[in-house]
Amino acid sequence: MKARSIKEKEASSSIREHLLNGEIPFSDSLETENILSHLADVFFSGNPVNGQSSQTADDQNLPSLTDVYRILVEQIPAIVFITFFDEDYGEAYVSPQIETTLGFTSEEWLHSPALWYQQIHPADRERVVEQASRTLFTGDPLQTEFRALAQDGRTLWFHCEAKLVKTADNRPMFIHGVGFDITKWQRDEAALRQYAERMKILSRRLIDVQEAERRRIALELHDEFGQILTGLKLTLEMCARSPENEARAGIAGAHALVNELINRTRQLSLDLRPATLDHLGLLPALLRHFRLYTTQTKVEVDFDHANLEGKRFAPELETAAFRIVQEALTNVARHSGAEQAMVRIWADRKNLTVQIEDHGKGFDADAEFADAHSNGLTGMRERALMLGGHFSVESRPGETHLTAKWKLEE
Repeated sequence: MKARSIKEKEASSSIREHLLNGEIPFSDSLETENILSHLADVFFSGNPVNGQSSQTADDQNLPSLTDVYRILVEQIPAIVFITFFDEDYGEAYVSPQIETTLGFTSEEWLHSPALWYQQIHPADRERVVEQASRTLFTGDPLQTEFRALAQDGRTLWFHCEAKLVKTADNRPMFIHGVGFDITKWQRDEAALRQYAERMKILSRRLIDVQEAERRRIALELHDEFGQILTGLKLTLEMCARSPENEARAGIAGAHALVNELINRTRQLSLDLRPATLDHLGLLPALLRHFRLYTTQTKVEVDFDHANLEGKRFAPELETAAFRIVQEALTNVARHSGAEQAMVRIWADRKNLTVQIEDHGKGFDADAEFADAHSNGLTGMRERALMLGGHFSVESRPGETHLTAKWKLEE
């Protein structure tokens, strides 16, 4: 084996320096050929160049290309595999990532040729075998996704790509390919699909709620406001035809109807959007709501708060917190049978937390969330989640806890 001359080594060193400096050290094709030869000599020192071996005694300790290739392959975050159809060509290979991913050592995997088939999820097994067979008979590349069972029973998703290599006389020689663990991607994709589905359901429910609210307002305007206005109109018409002393009594009645109409209008306005929430903030709006709530339902509210005095939050956050408390207390009055509800709200530097508790009948929270016609709990949860918050409900006979929590902007 002939060692490289000092001149050749100097030329190779010079070429390497030029390349590292971003320079092109040649001007004609002959020099280009010489440079390519030297490059091969530098980077593939175990291969002959111009019919001569370029490996020196000092190079004996360098890893072979096979070793370098194996090192590179085993750094890839995927399972690399090769399956030969004839032992004369070579041995099967699977990279060590098989152990970190599926829990089998390379030796275990290669010792049992049918293991790959057994570990494919039963629901995907027939499809994958059919696709692999098509690759074997047609030579078309394989691209597929399937579930596989790890040694500890976990189910993982894989994206697999493989190609068939044939001999010169068109006989199958080996299949080589790579399998990527895409379990996290699949879970993220499933979570996105679930989120999109929840948004669709929420949109439909919001439309339903809007329509129901419009119907309620229309009925209230027709039945209550319409009746009061009709009574006011008749009273005024009678006053116009009555003697003065009788007209005065009629005017007093009309005045009472006007006061009632003002009160009904104010109450309708509060139901739609409490002005206190916009002008004074969350705490004053809640205090006013608690007074009206107890007057109307006879359910007492035990209210405790911290760091809310004089503090304003983002308008959408104040609205969400107020509506969740409002809806939760409505559910207490309608369904729990409790005589008291506890409301706790506090803010710190990072979070705003709302808790509502009662000691009433309790309910099945999972069933309520699953009920497509139940807007209360679902609406509260979506109000919290839409602002990046968290929402949880724990309920059993005699005790119900509801919590909503949001991160505050720095």
